[in-house]
Amino acid sequence: MFTDDILKTRKEIKRFFIAGFWTLLLETLLCLYIAYISNSVIIFTFMLQNSLSLIVYFFAIIALDLSIKDNSYKFPYGTGRLENFISFFQAGLSLPGAGIVLYSIWKTSVNAPPTISFGYTQIAFLYINLRLVMLKWWANSIMKRSDAYSPILKAYNVYYTICLIETILSAVSLLVALYLQHSHMVLQARIIDILLSVIVATYWIVNSLKVMKENFEALIDLPLKEADQLMIMKTLAEQFNQYEGIGYIYSRTSGRQKIIEIELNFSKNRNLSEIADLQEAMKNRLAQHFSDVKFNLIPVIK
Repeated sequence: MFTDDILKTRKEIKRFFIAGFWTLLLETLLCLYIAYISNSVIIFTFMLQNSLSLIVYFFAIIALDLSIKDNSYKFPYGTGRLENFISFFQAGLSLPGAGIVLYSIWKTSVNAPPTISFGYTQIAFLYINLRLVMLKWWANSIMKRSDAYSPILKAYNVYYTICLIETILSAVSLLVALYLQHSHMVLQARIIDILLSVIVATYWIVNSLKVMKENFEALIDLPLKEADQLMIMKTLAEQFNQYEGIGYIYSRTSGRQKIIEIELNFSKNRNLSEIADLQEAMKNRLAQHFSDVKFNLIPVIK
C-alpha cells in the first residue's frame, strides 16, 4: 500500500503535467502564429514537436491518474507498462513529424526563399525558455523532496534539459541570423535557419528510433537465448545434491529483465531453511551472469 507521502507526490506530479499541458498548448499556438508571420522553418519545427507532445502529455496524465487509484497501489505493475507505451507512442509520432519538417526544408530550399522576420522568432524562444526553466525547477523540487516520483517525470526532466540547451542555442543562432539579415546577407541568414532545422529534425529522428527500441523491448516478453538457458542448466547442475528432482523451468525476457522460475522436487526430510539457502545461492549465481534477473524457486515436496 502506498503511503500518504507517495500519494501526495503523485498528485503533485499530476498537477505538474496538467500545467505542462496547458502551457505547451499556449506555446504551440504562439509558435504557429510566429511561424506564419516570420516564415521561419525552425519555429515551424518547434510548433510541430509541440503538437505531438500535447498528445503524449494527455496520455501521461491518464497514466498518472491510474497510478494514484487504490487498485493501482495493490497492482502497480500495469502502469509501468503504460508509461513504456506512452514513450513508444511519442517516438512513433515523432518520425512522421520529422519527415514533415525535412519536406518543408526541401520545399523552402527549392523555391525562392521568403524574407524571414528573425525578430519575431525571439518572442517564441523567450516564452519557450521561460516555460522550460519553470518546469525543470518544479520537476527538480519534486524529485529532491521524495523518491516516489514517476519514471515519466524523470524522463521529462532529462527531456527539459535537452530542450533548454536546444532552444538557447537556436535563439543565439537566430540572433546571428538577424544580424546577418540587417547586414544585407539574407541568403546566409536563411541558410542558418535551414541548417538549424535539419539538425533538430535529424536529432529528432535518431532520438525517436532509440526511444522506440528501448520501450519496445520493455513492452514485449521474449524467450531467453540458448546461452542463457544453458547457464540455468549449469546452475542447476552445480546444486544437484541439494534437491531430489527438477520440474518445470519457466524463463523469459521482460524488457531488460530476465525472469526465471524453477520447480524443484524435495524430500520430506528437507527443512525450509535448506530450501531458502538453495534459492539464495542459485539467485546469486544467476546474478553473476544476468545483469537484471528476477528468480523464484518453486518447491515441490514429494
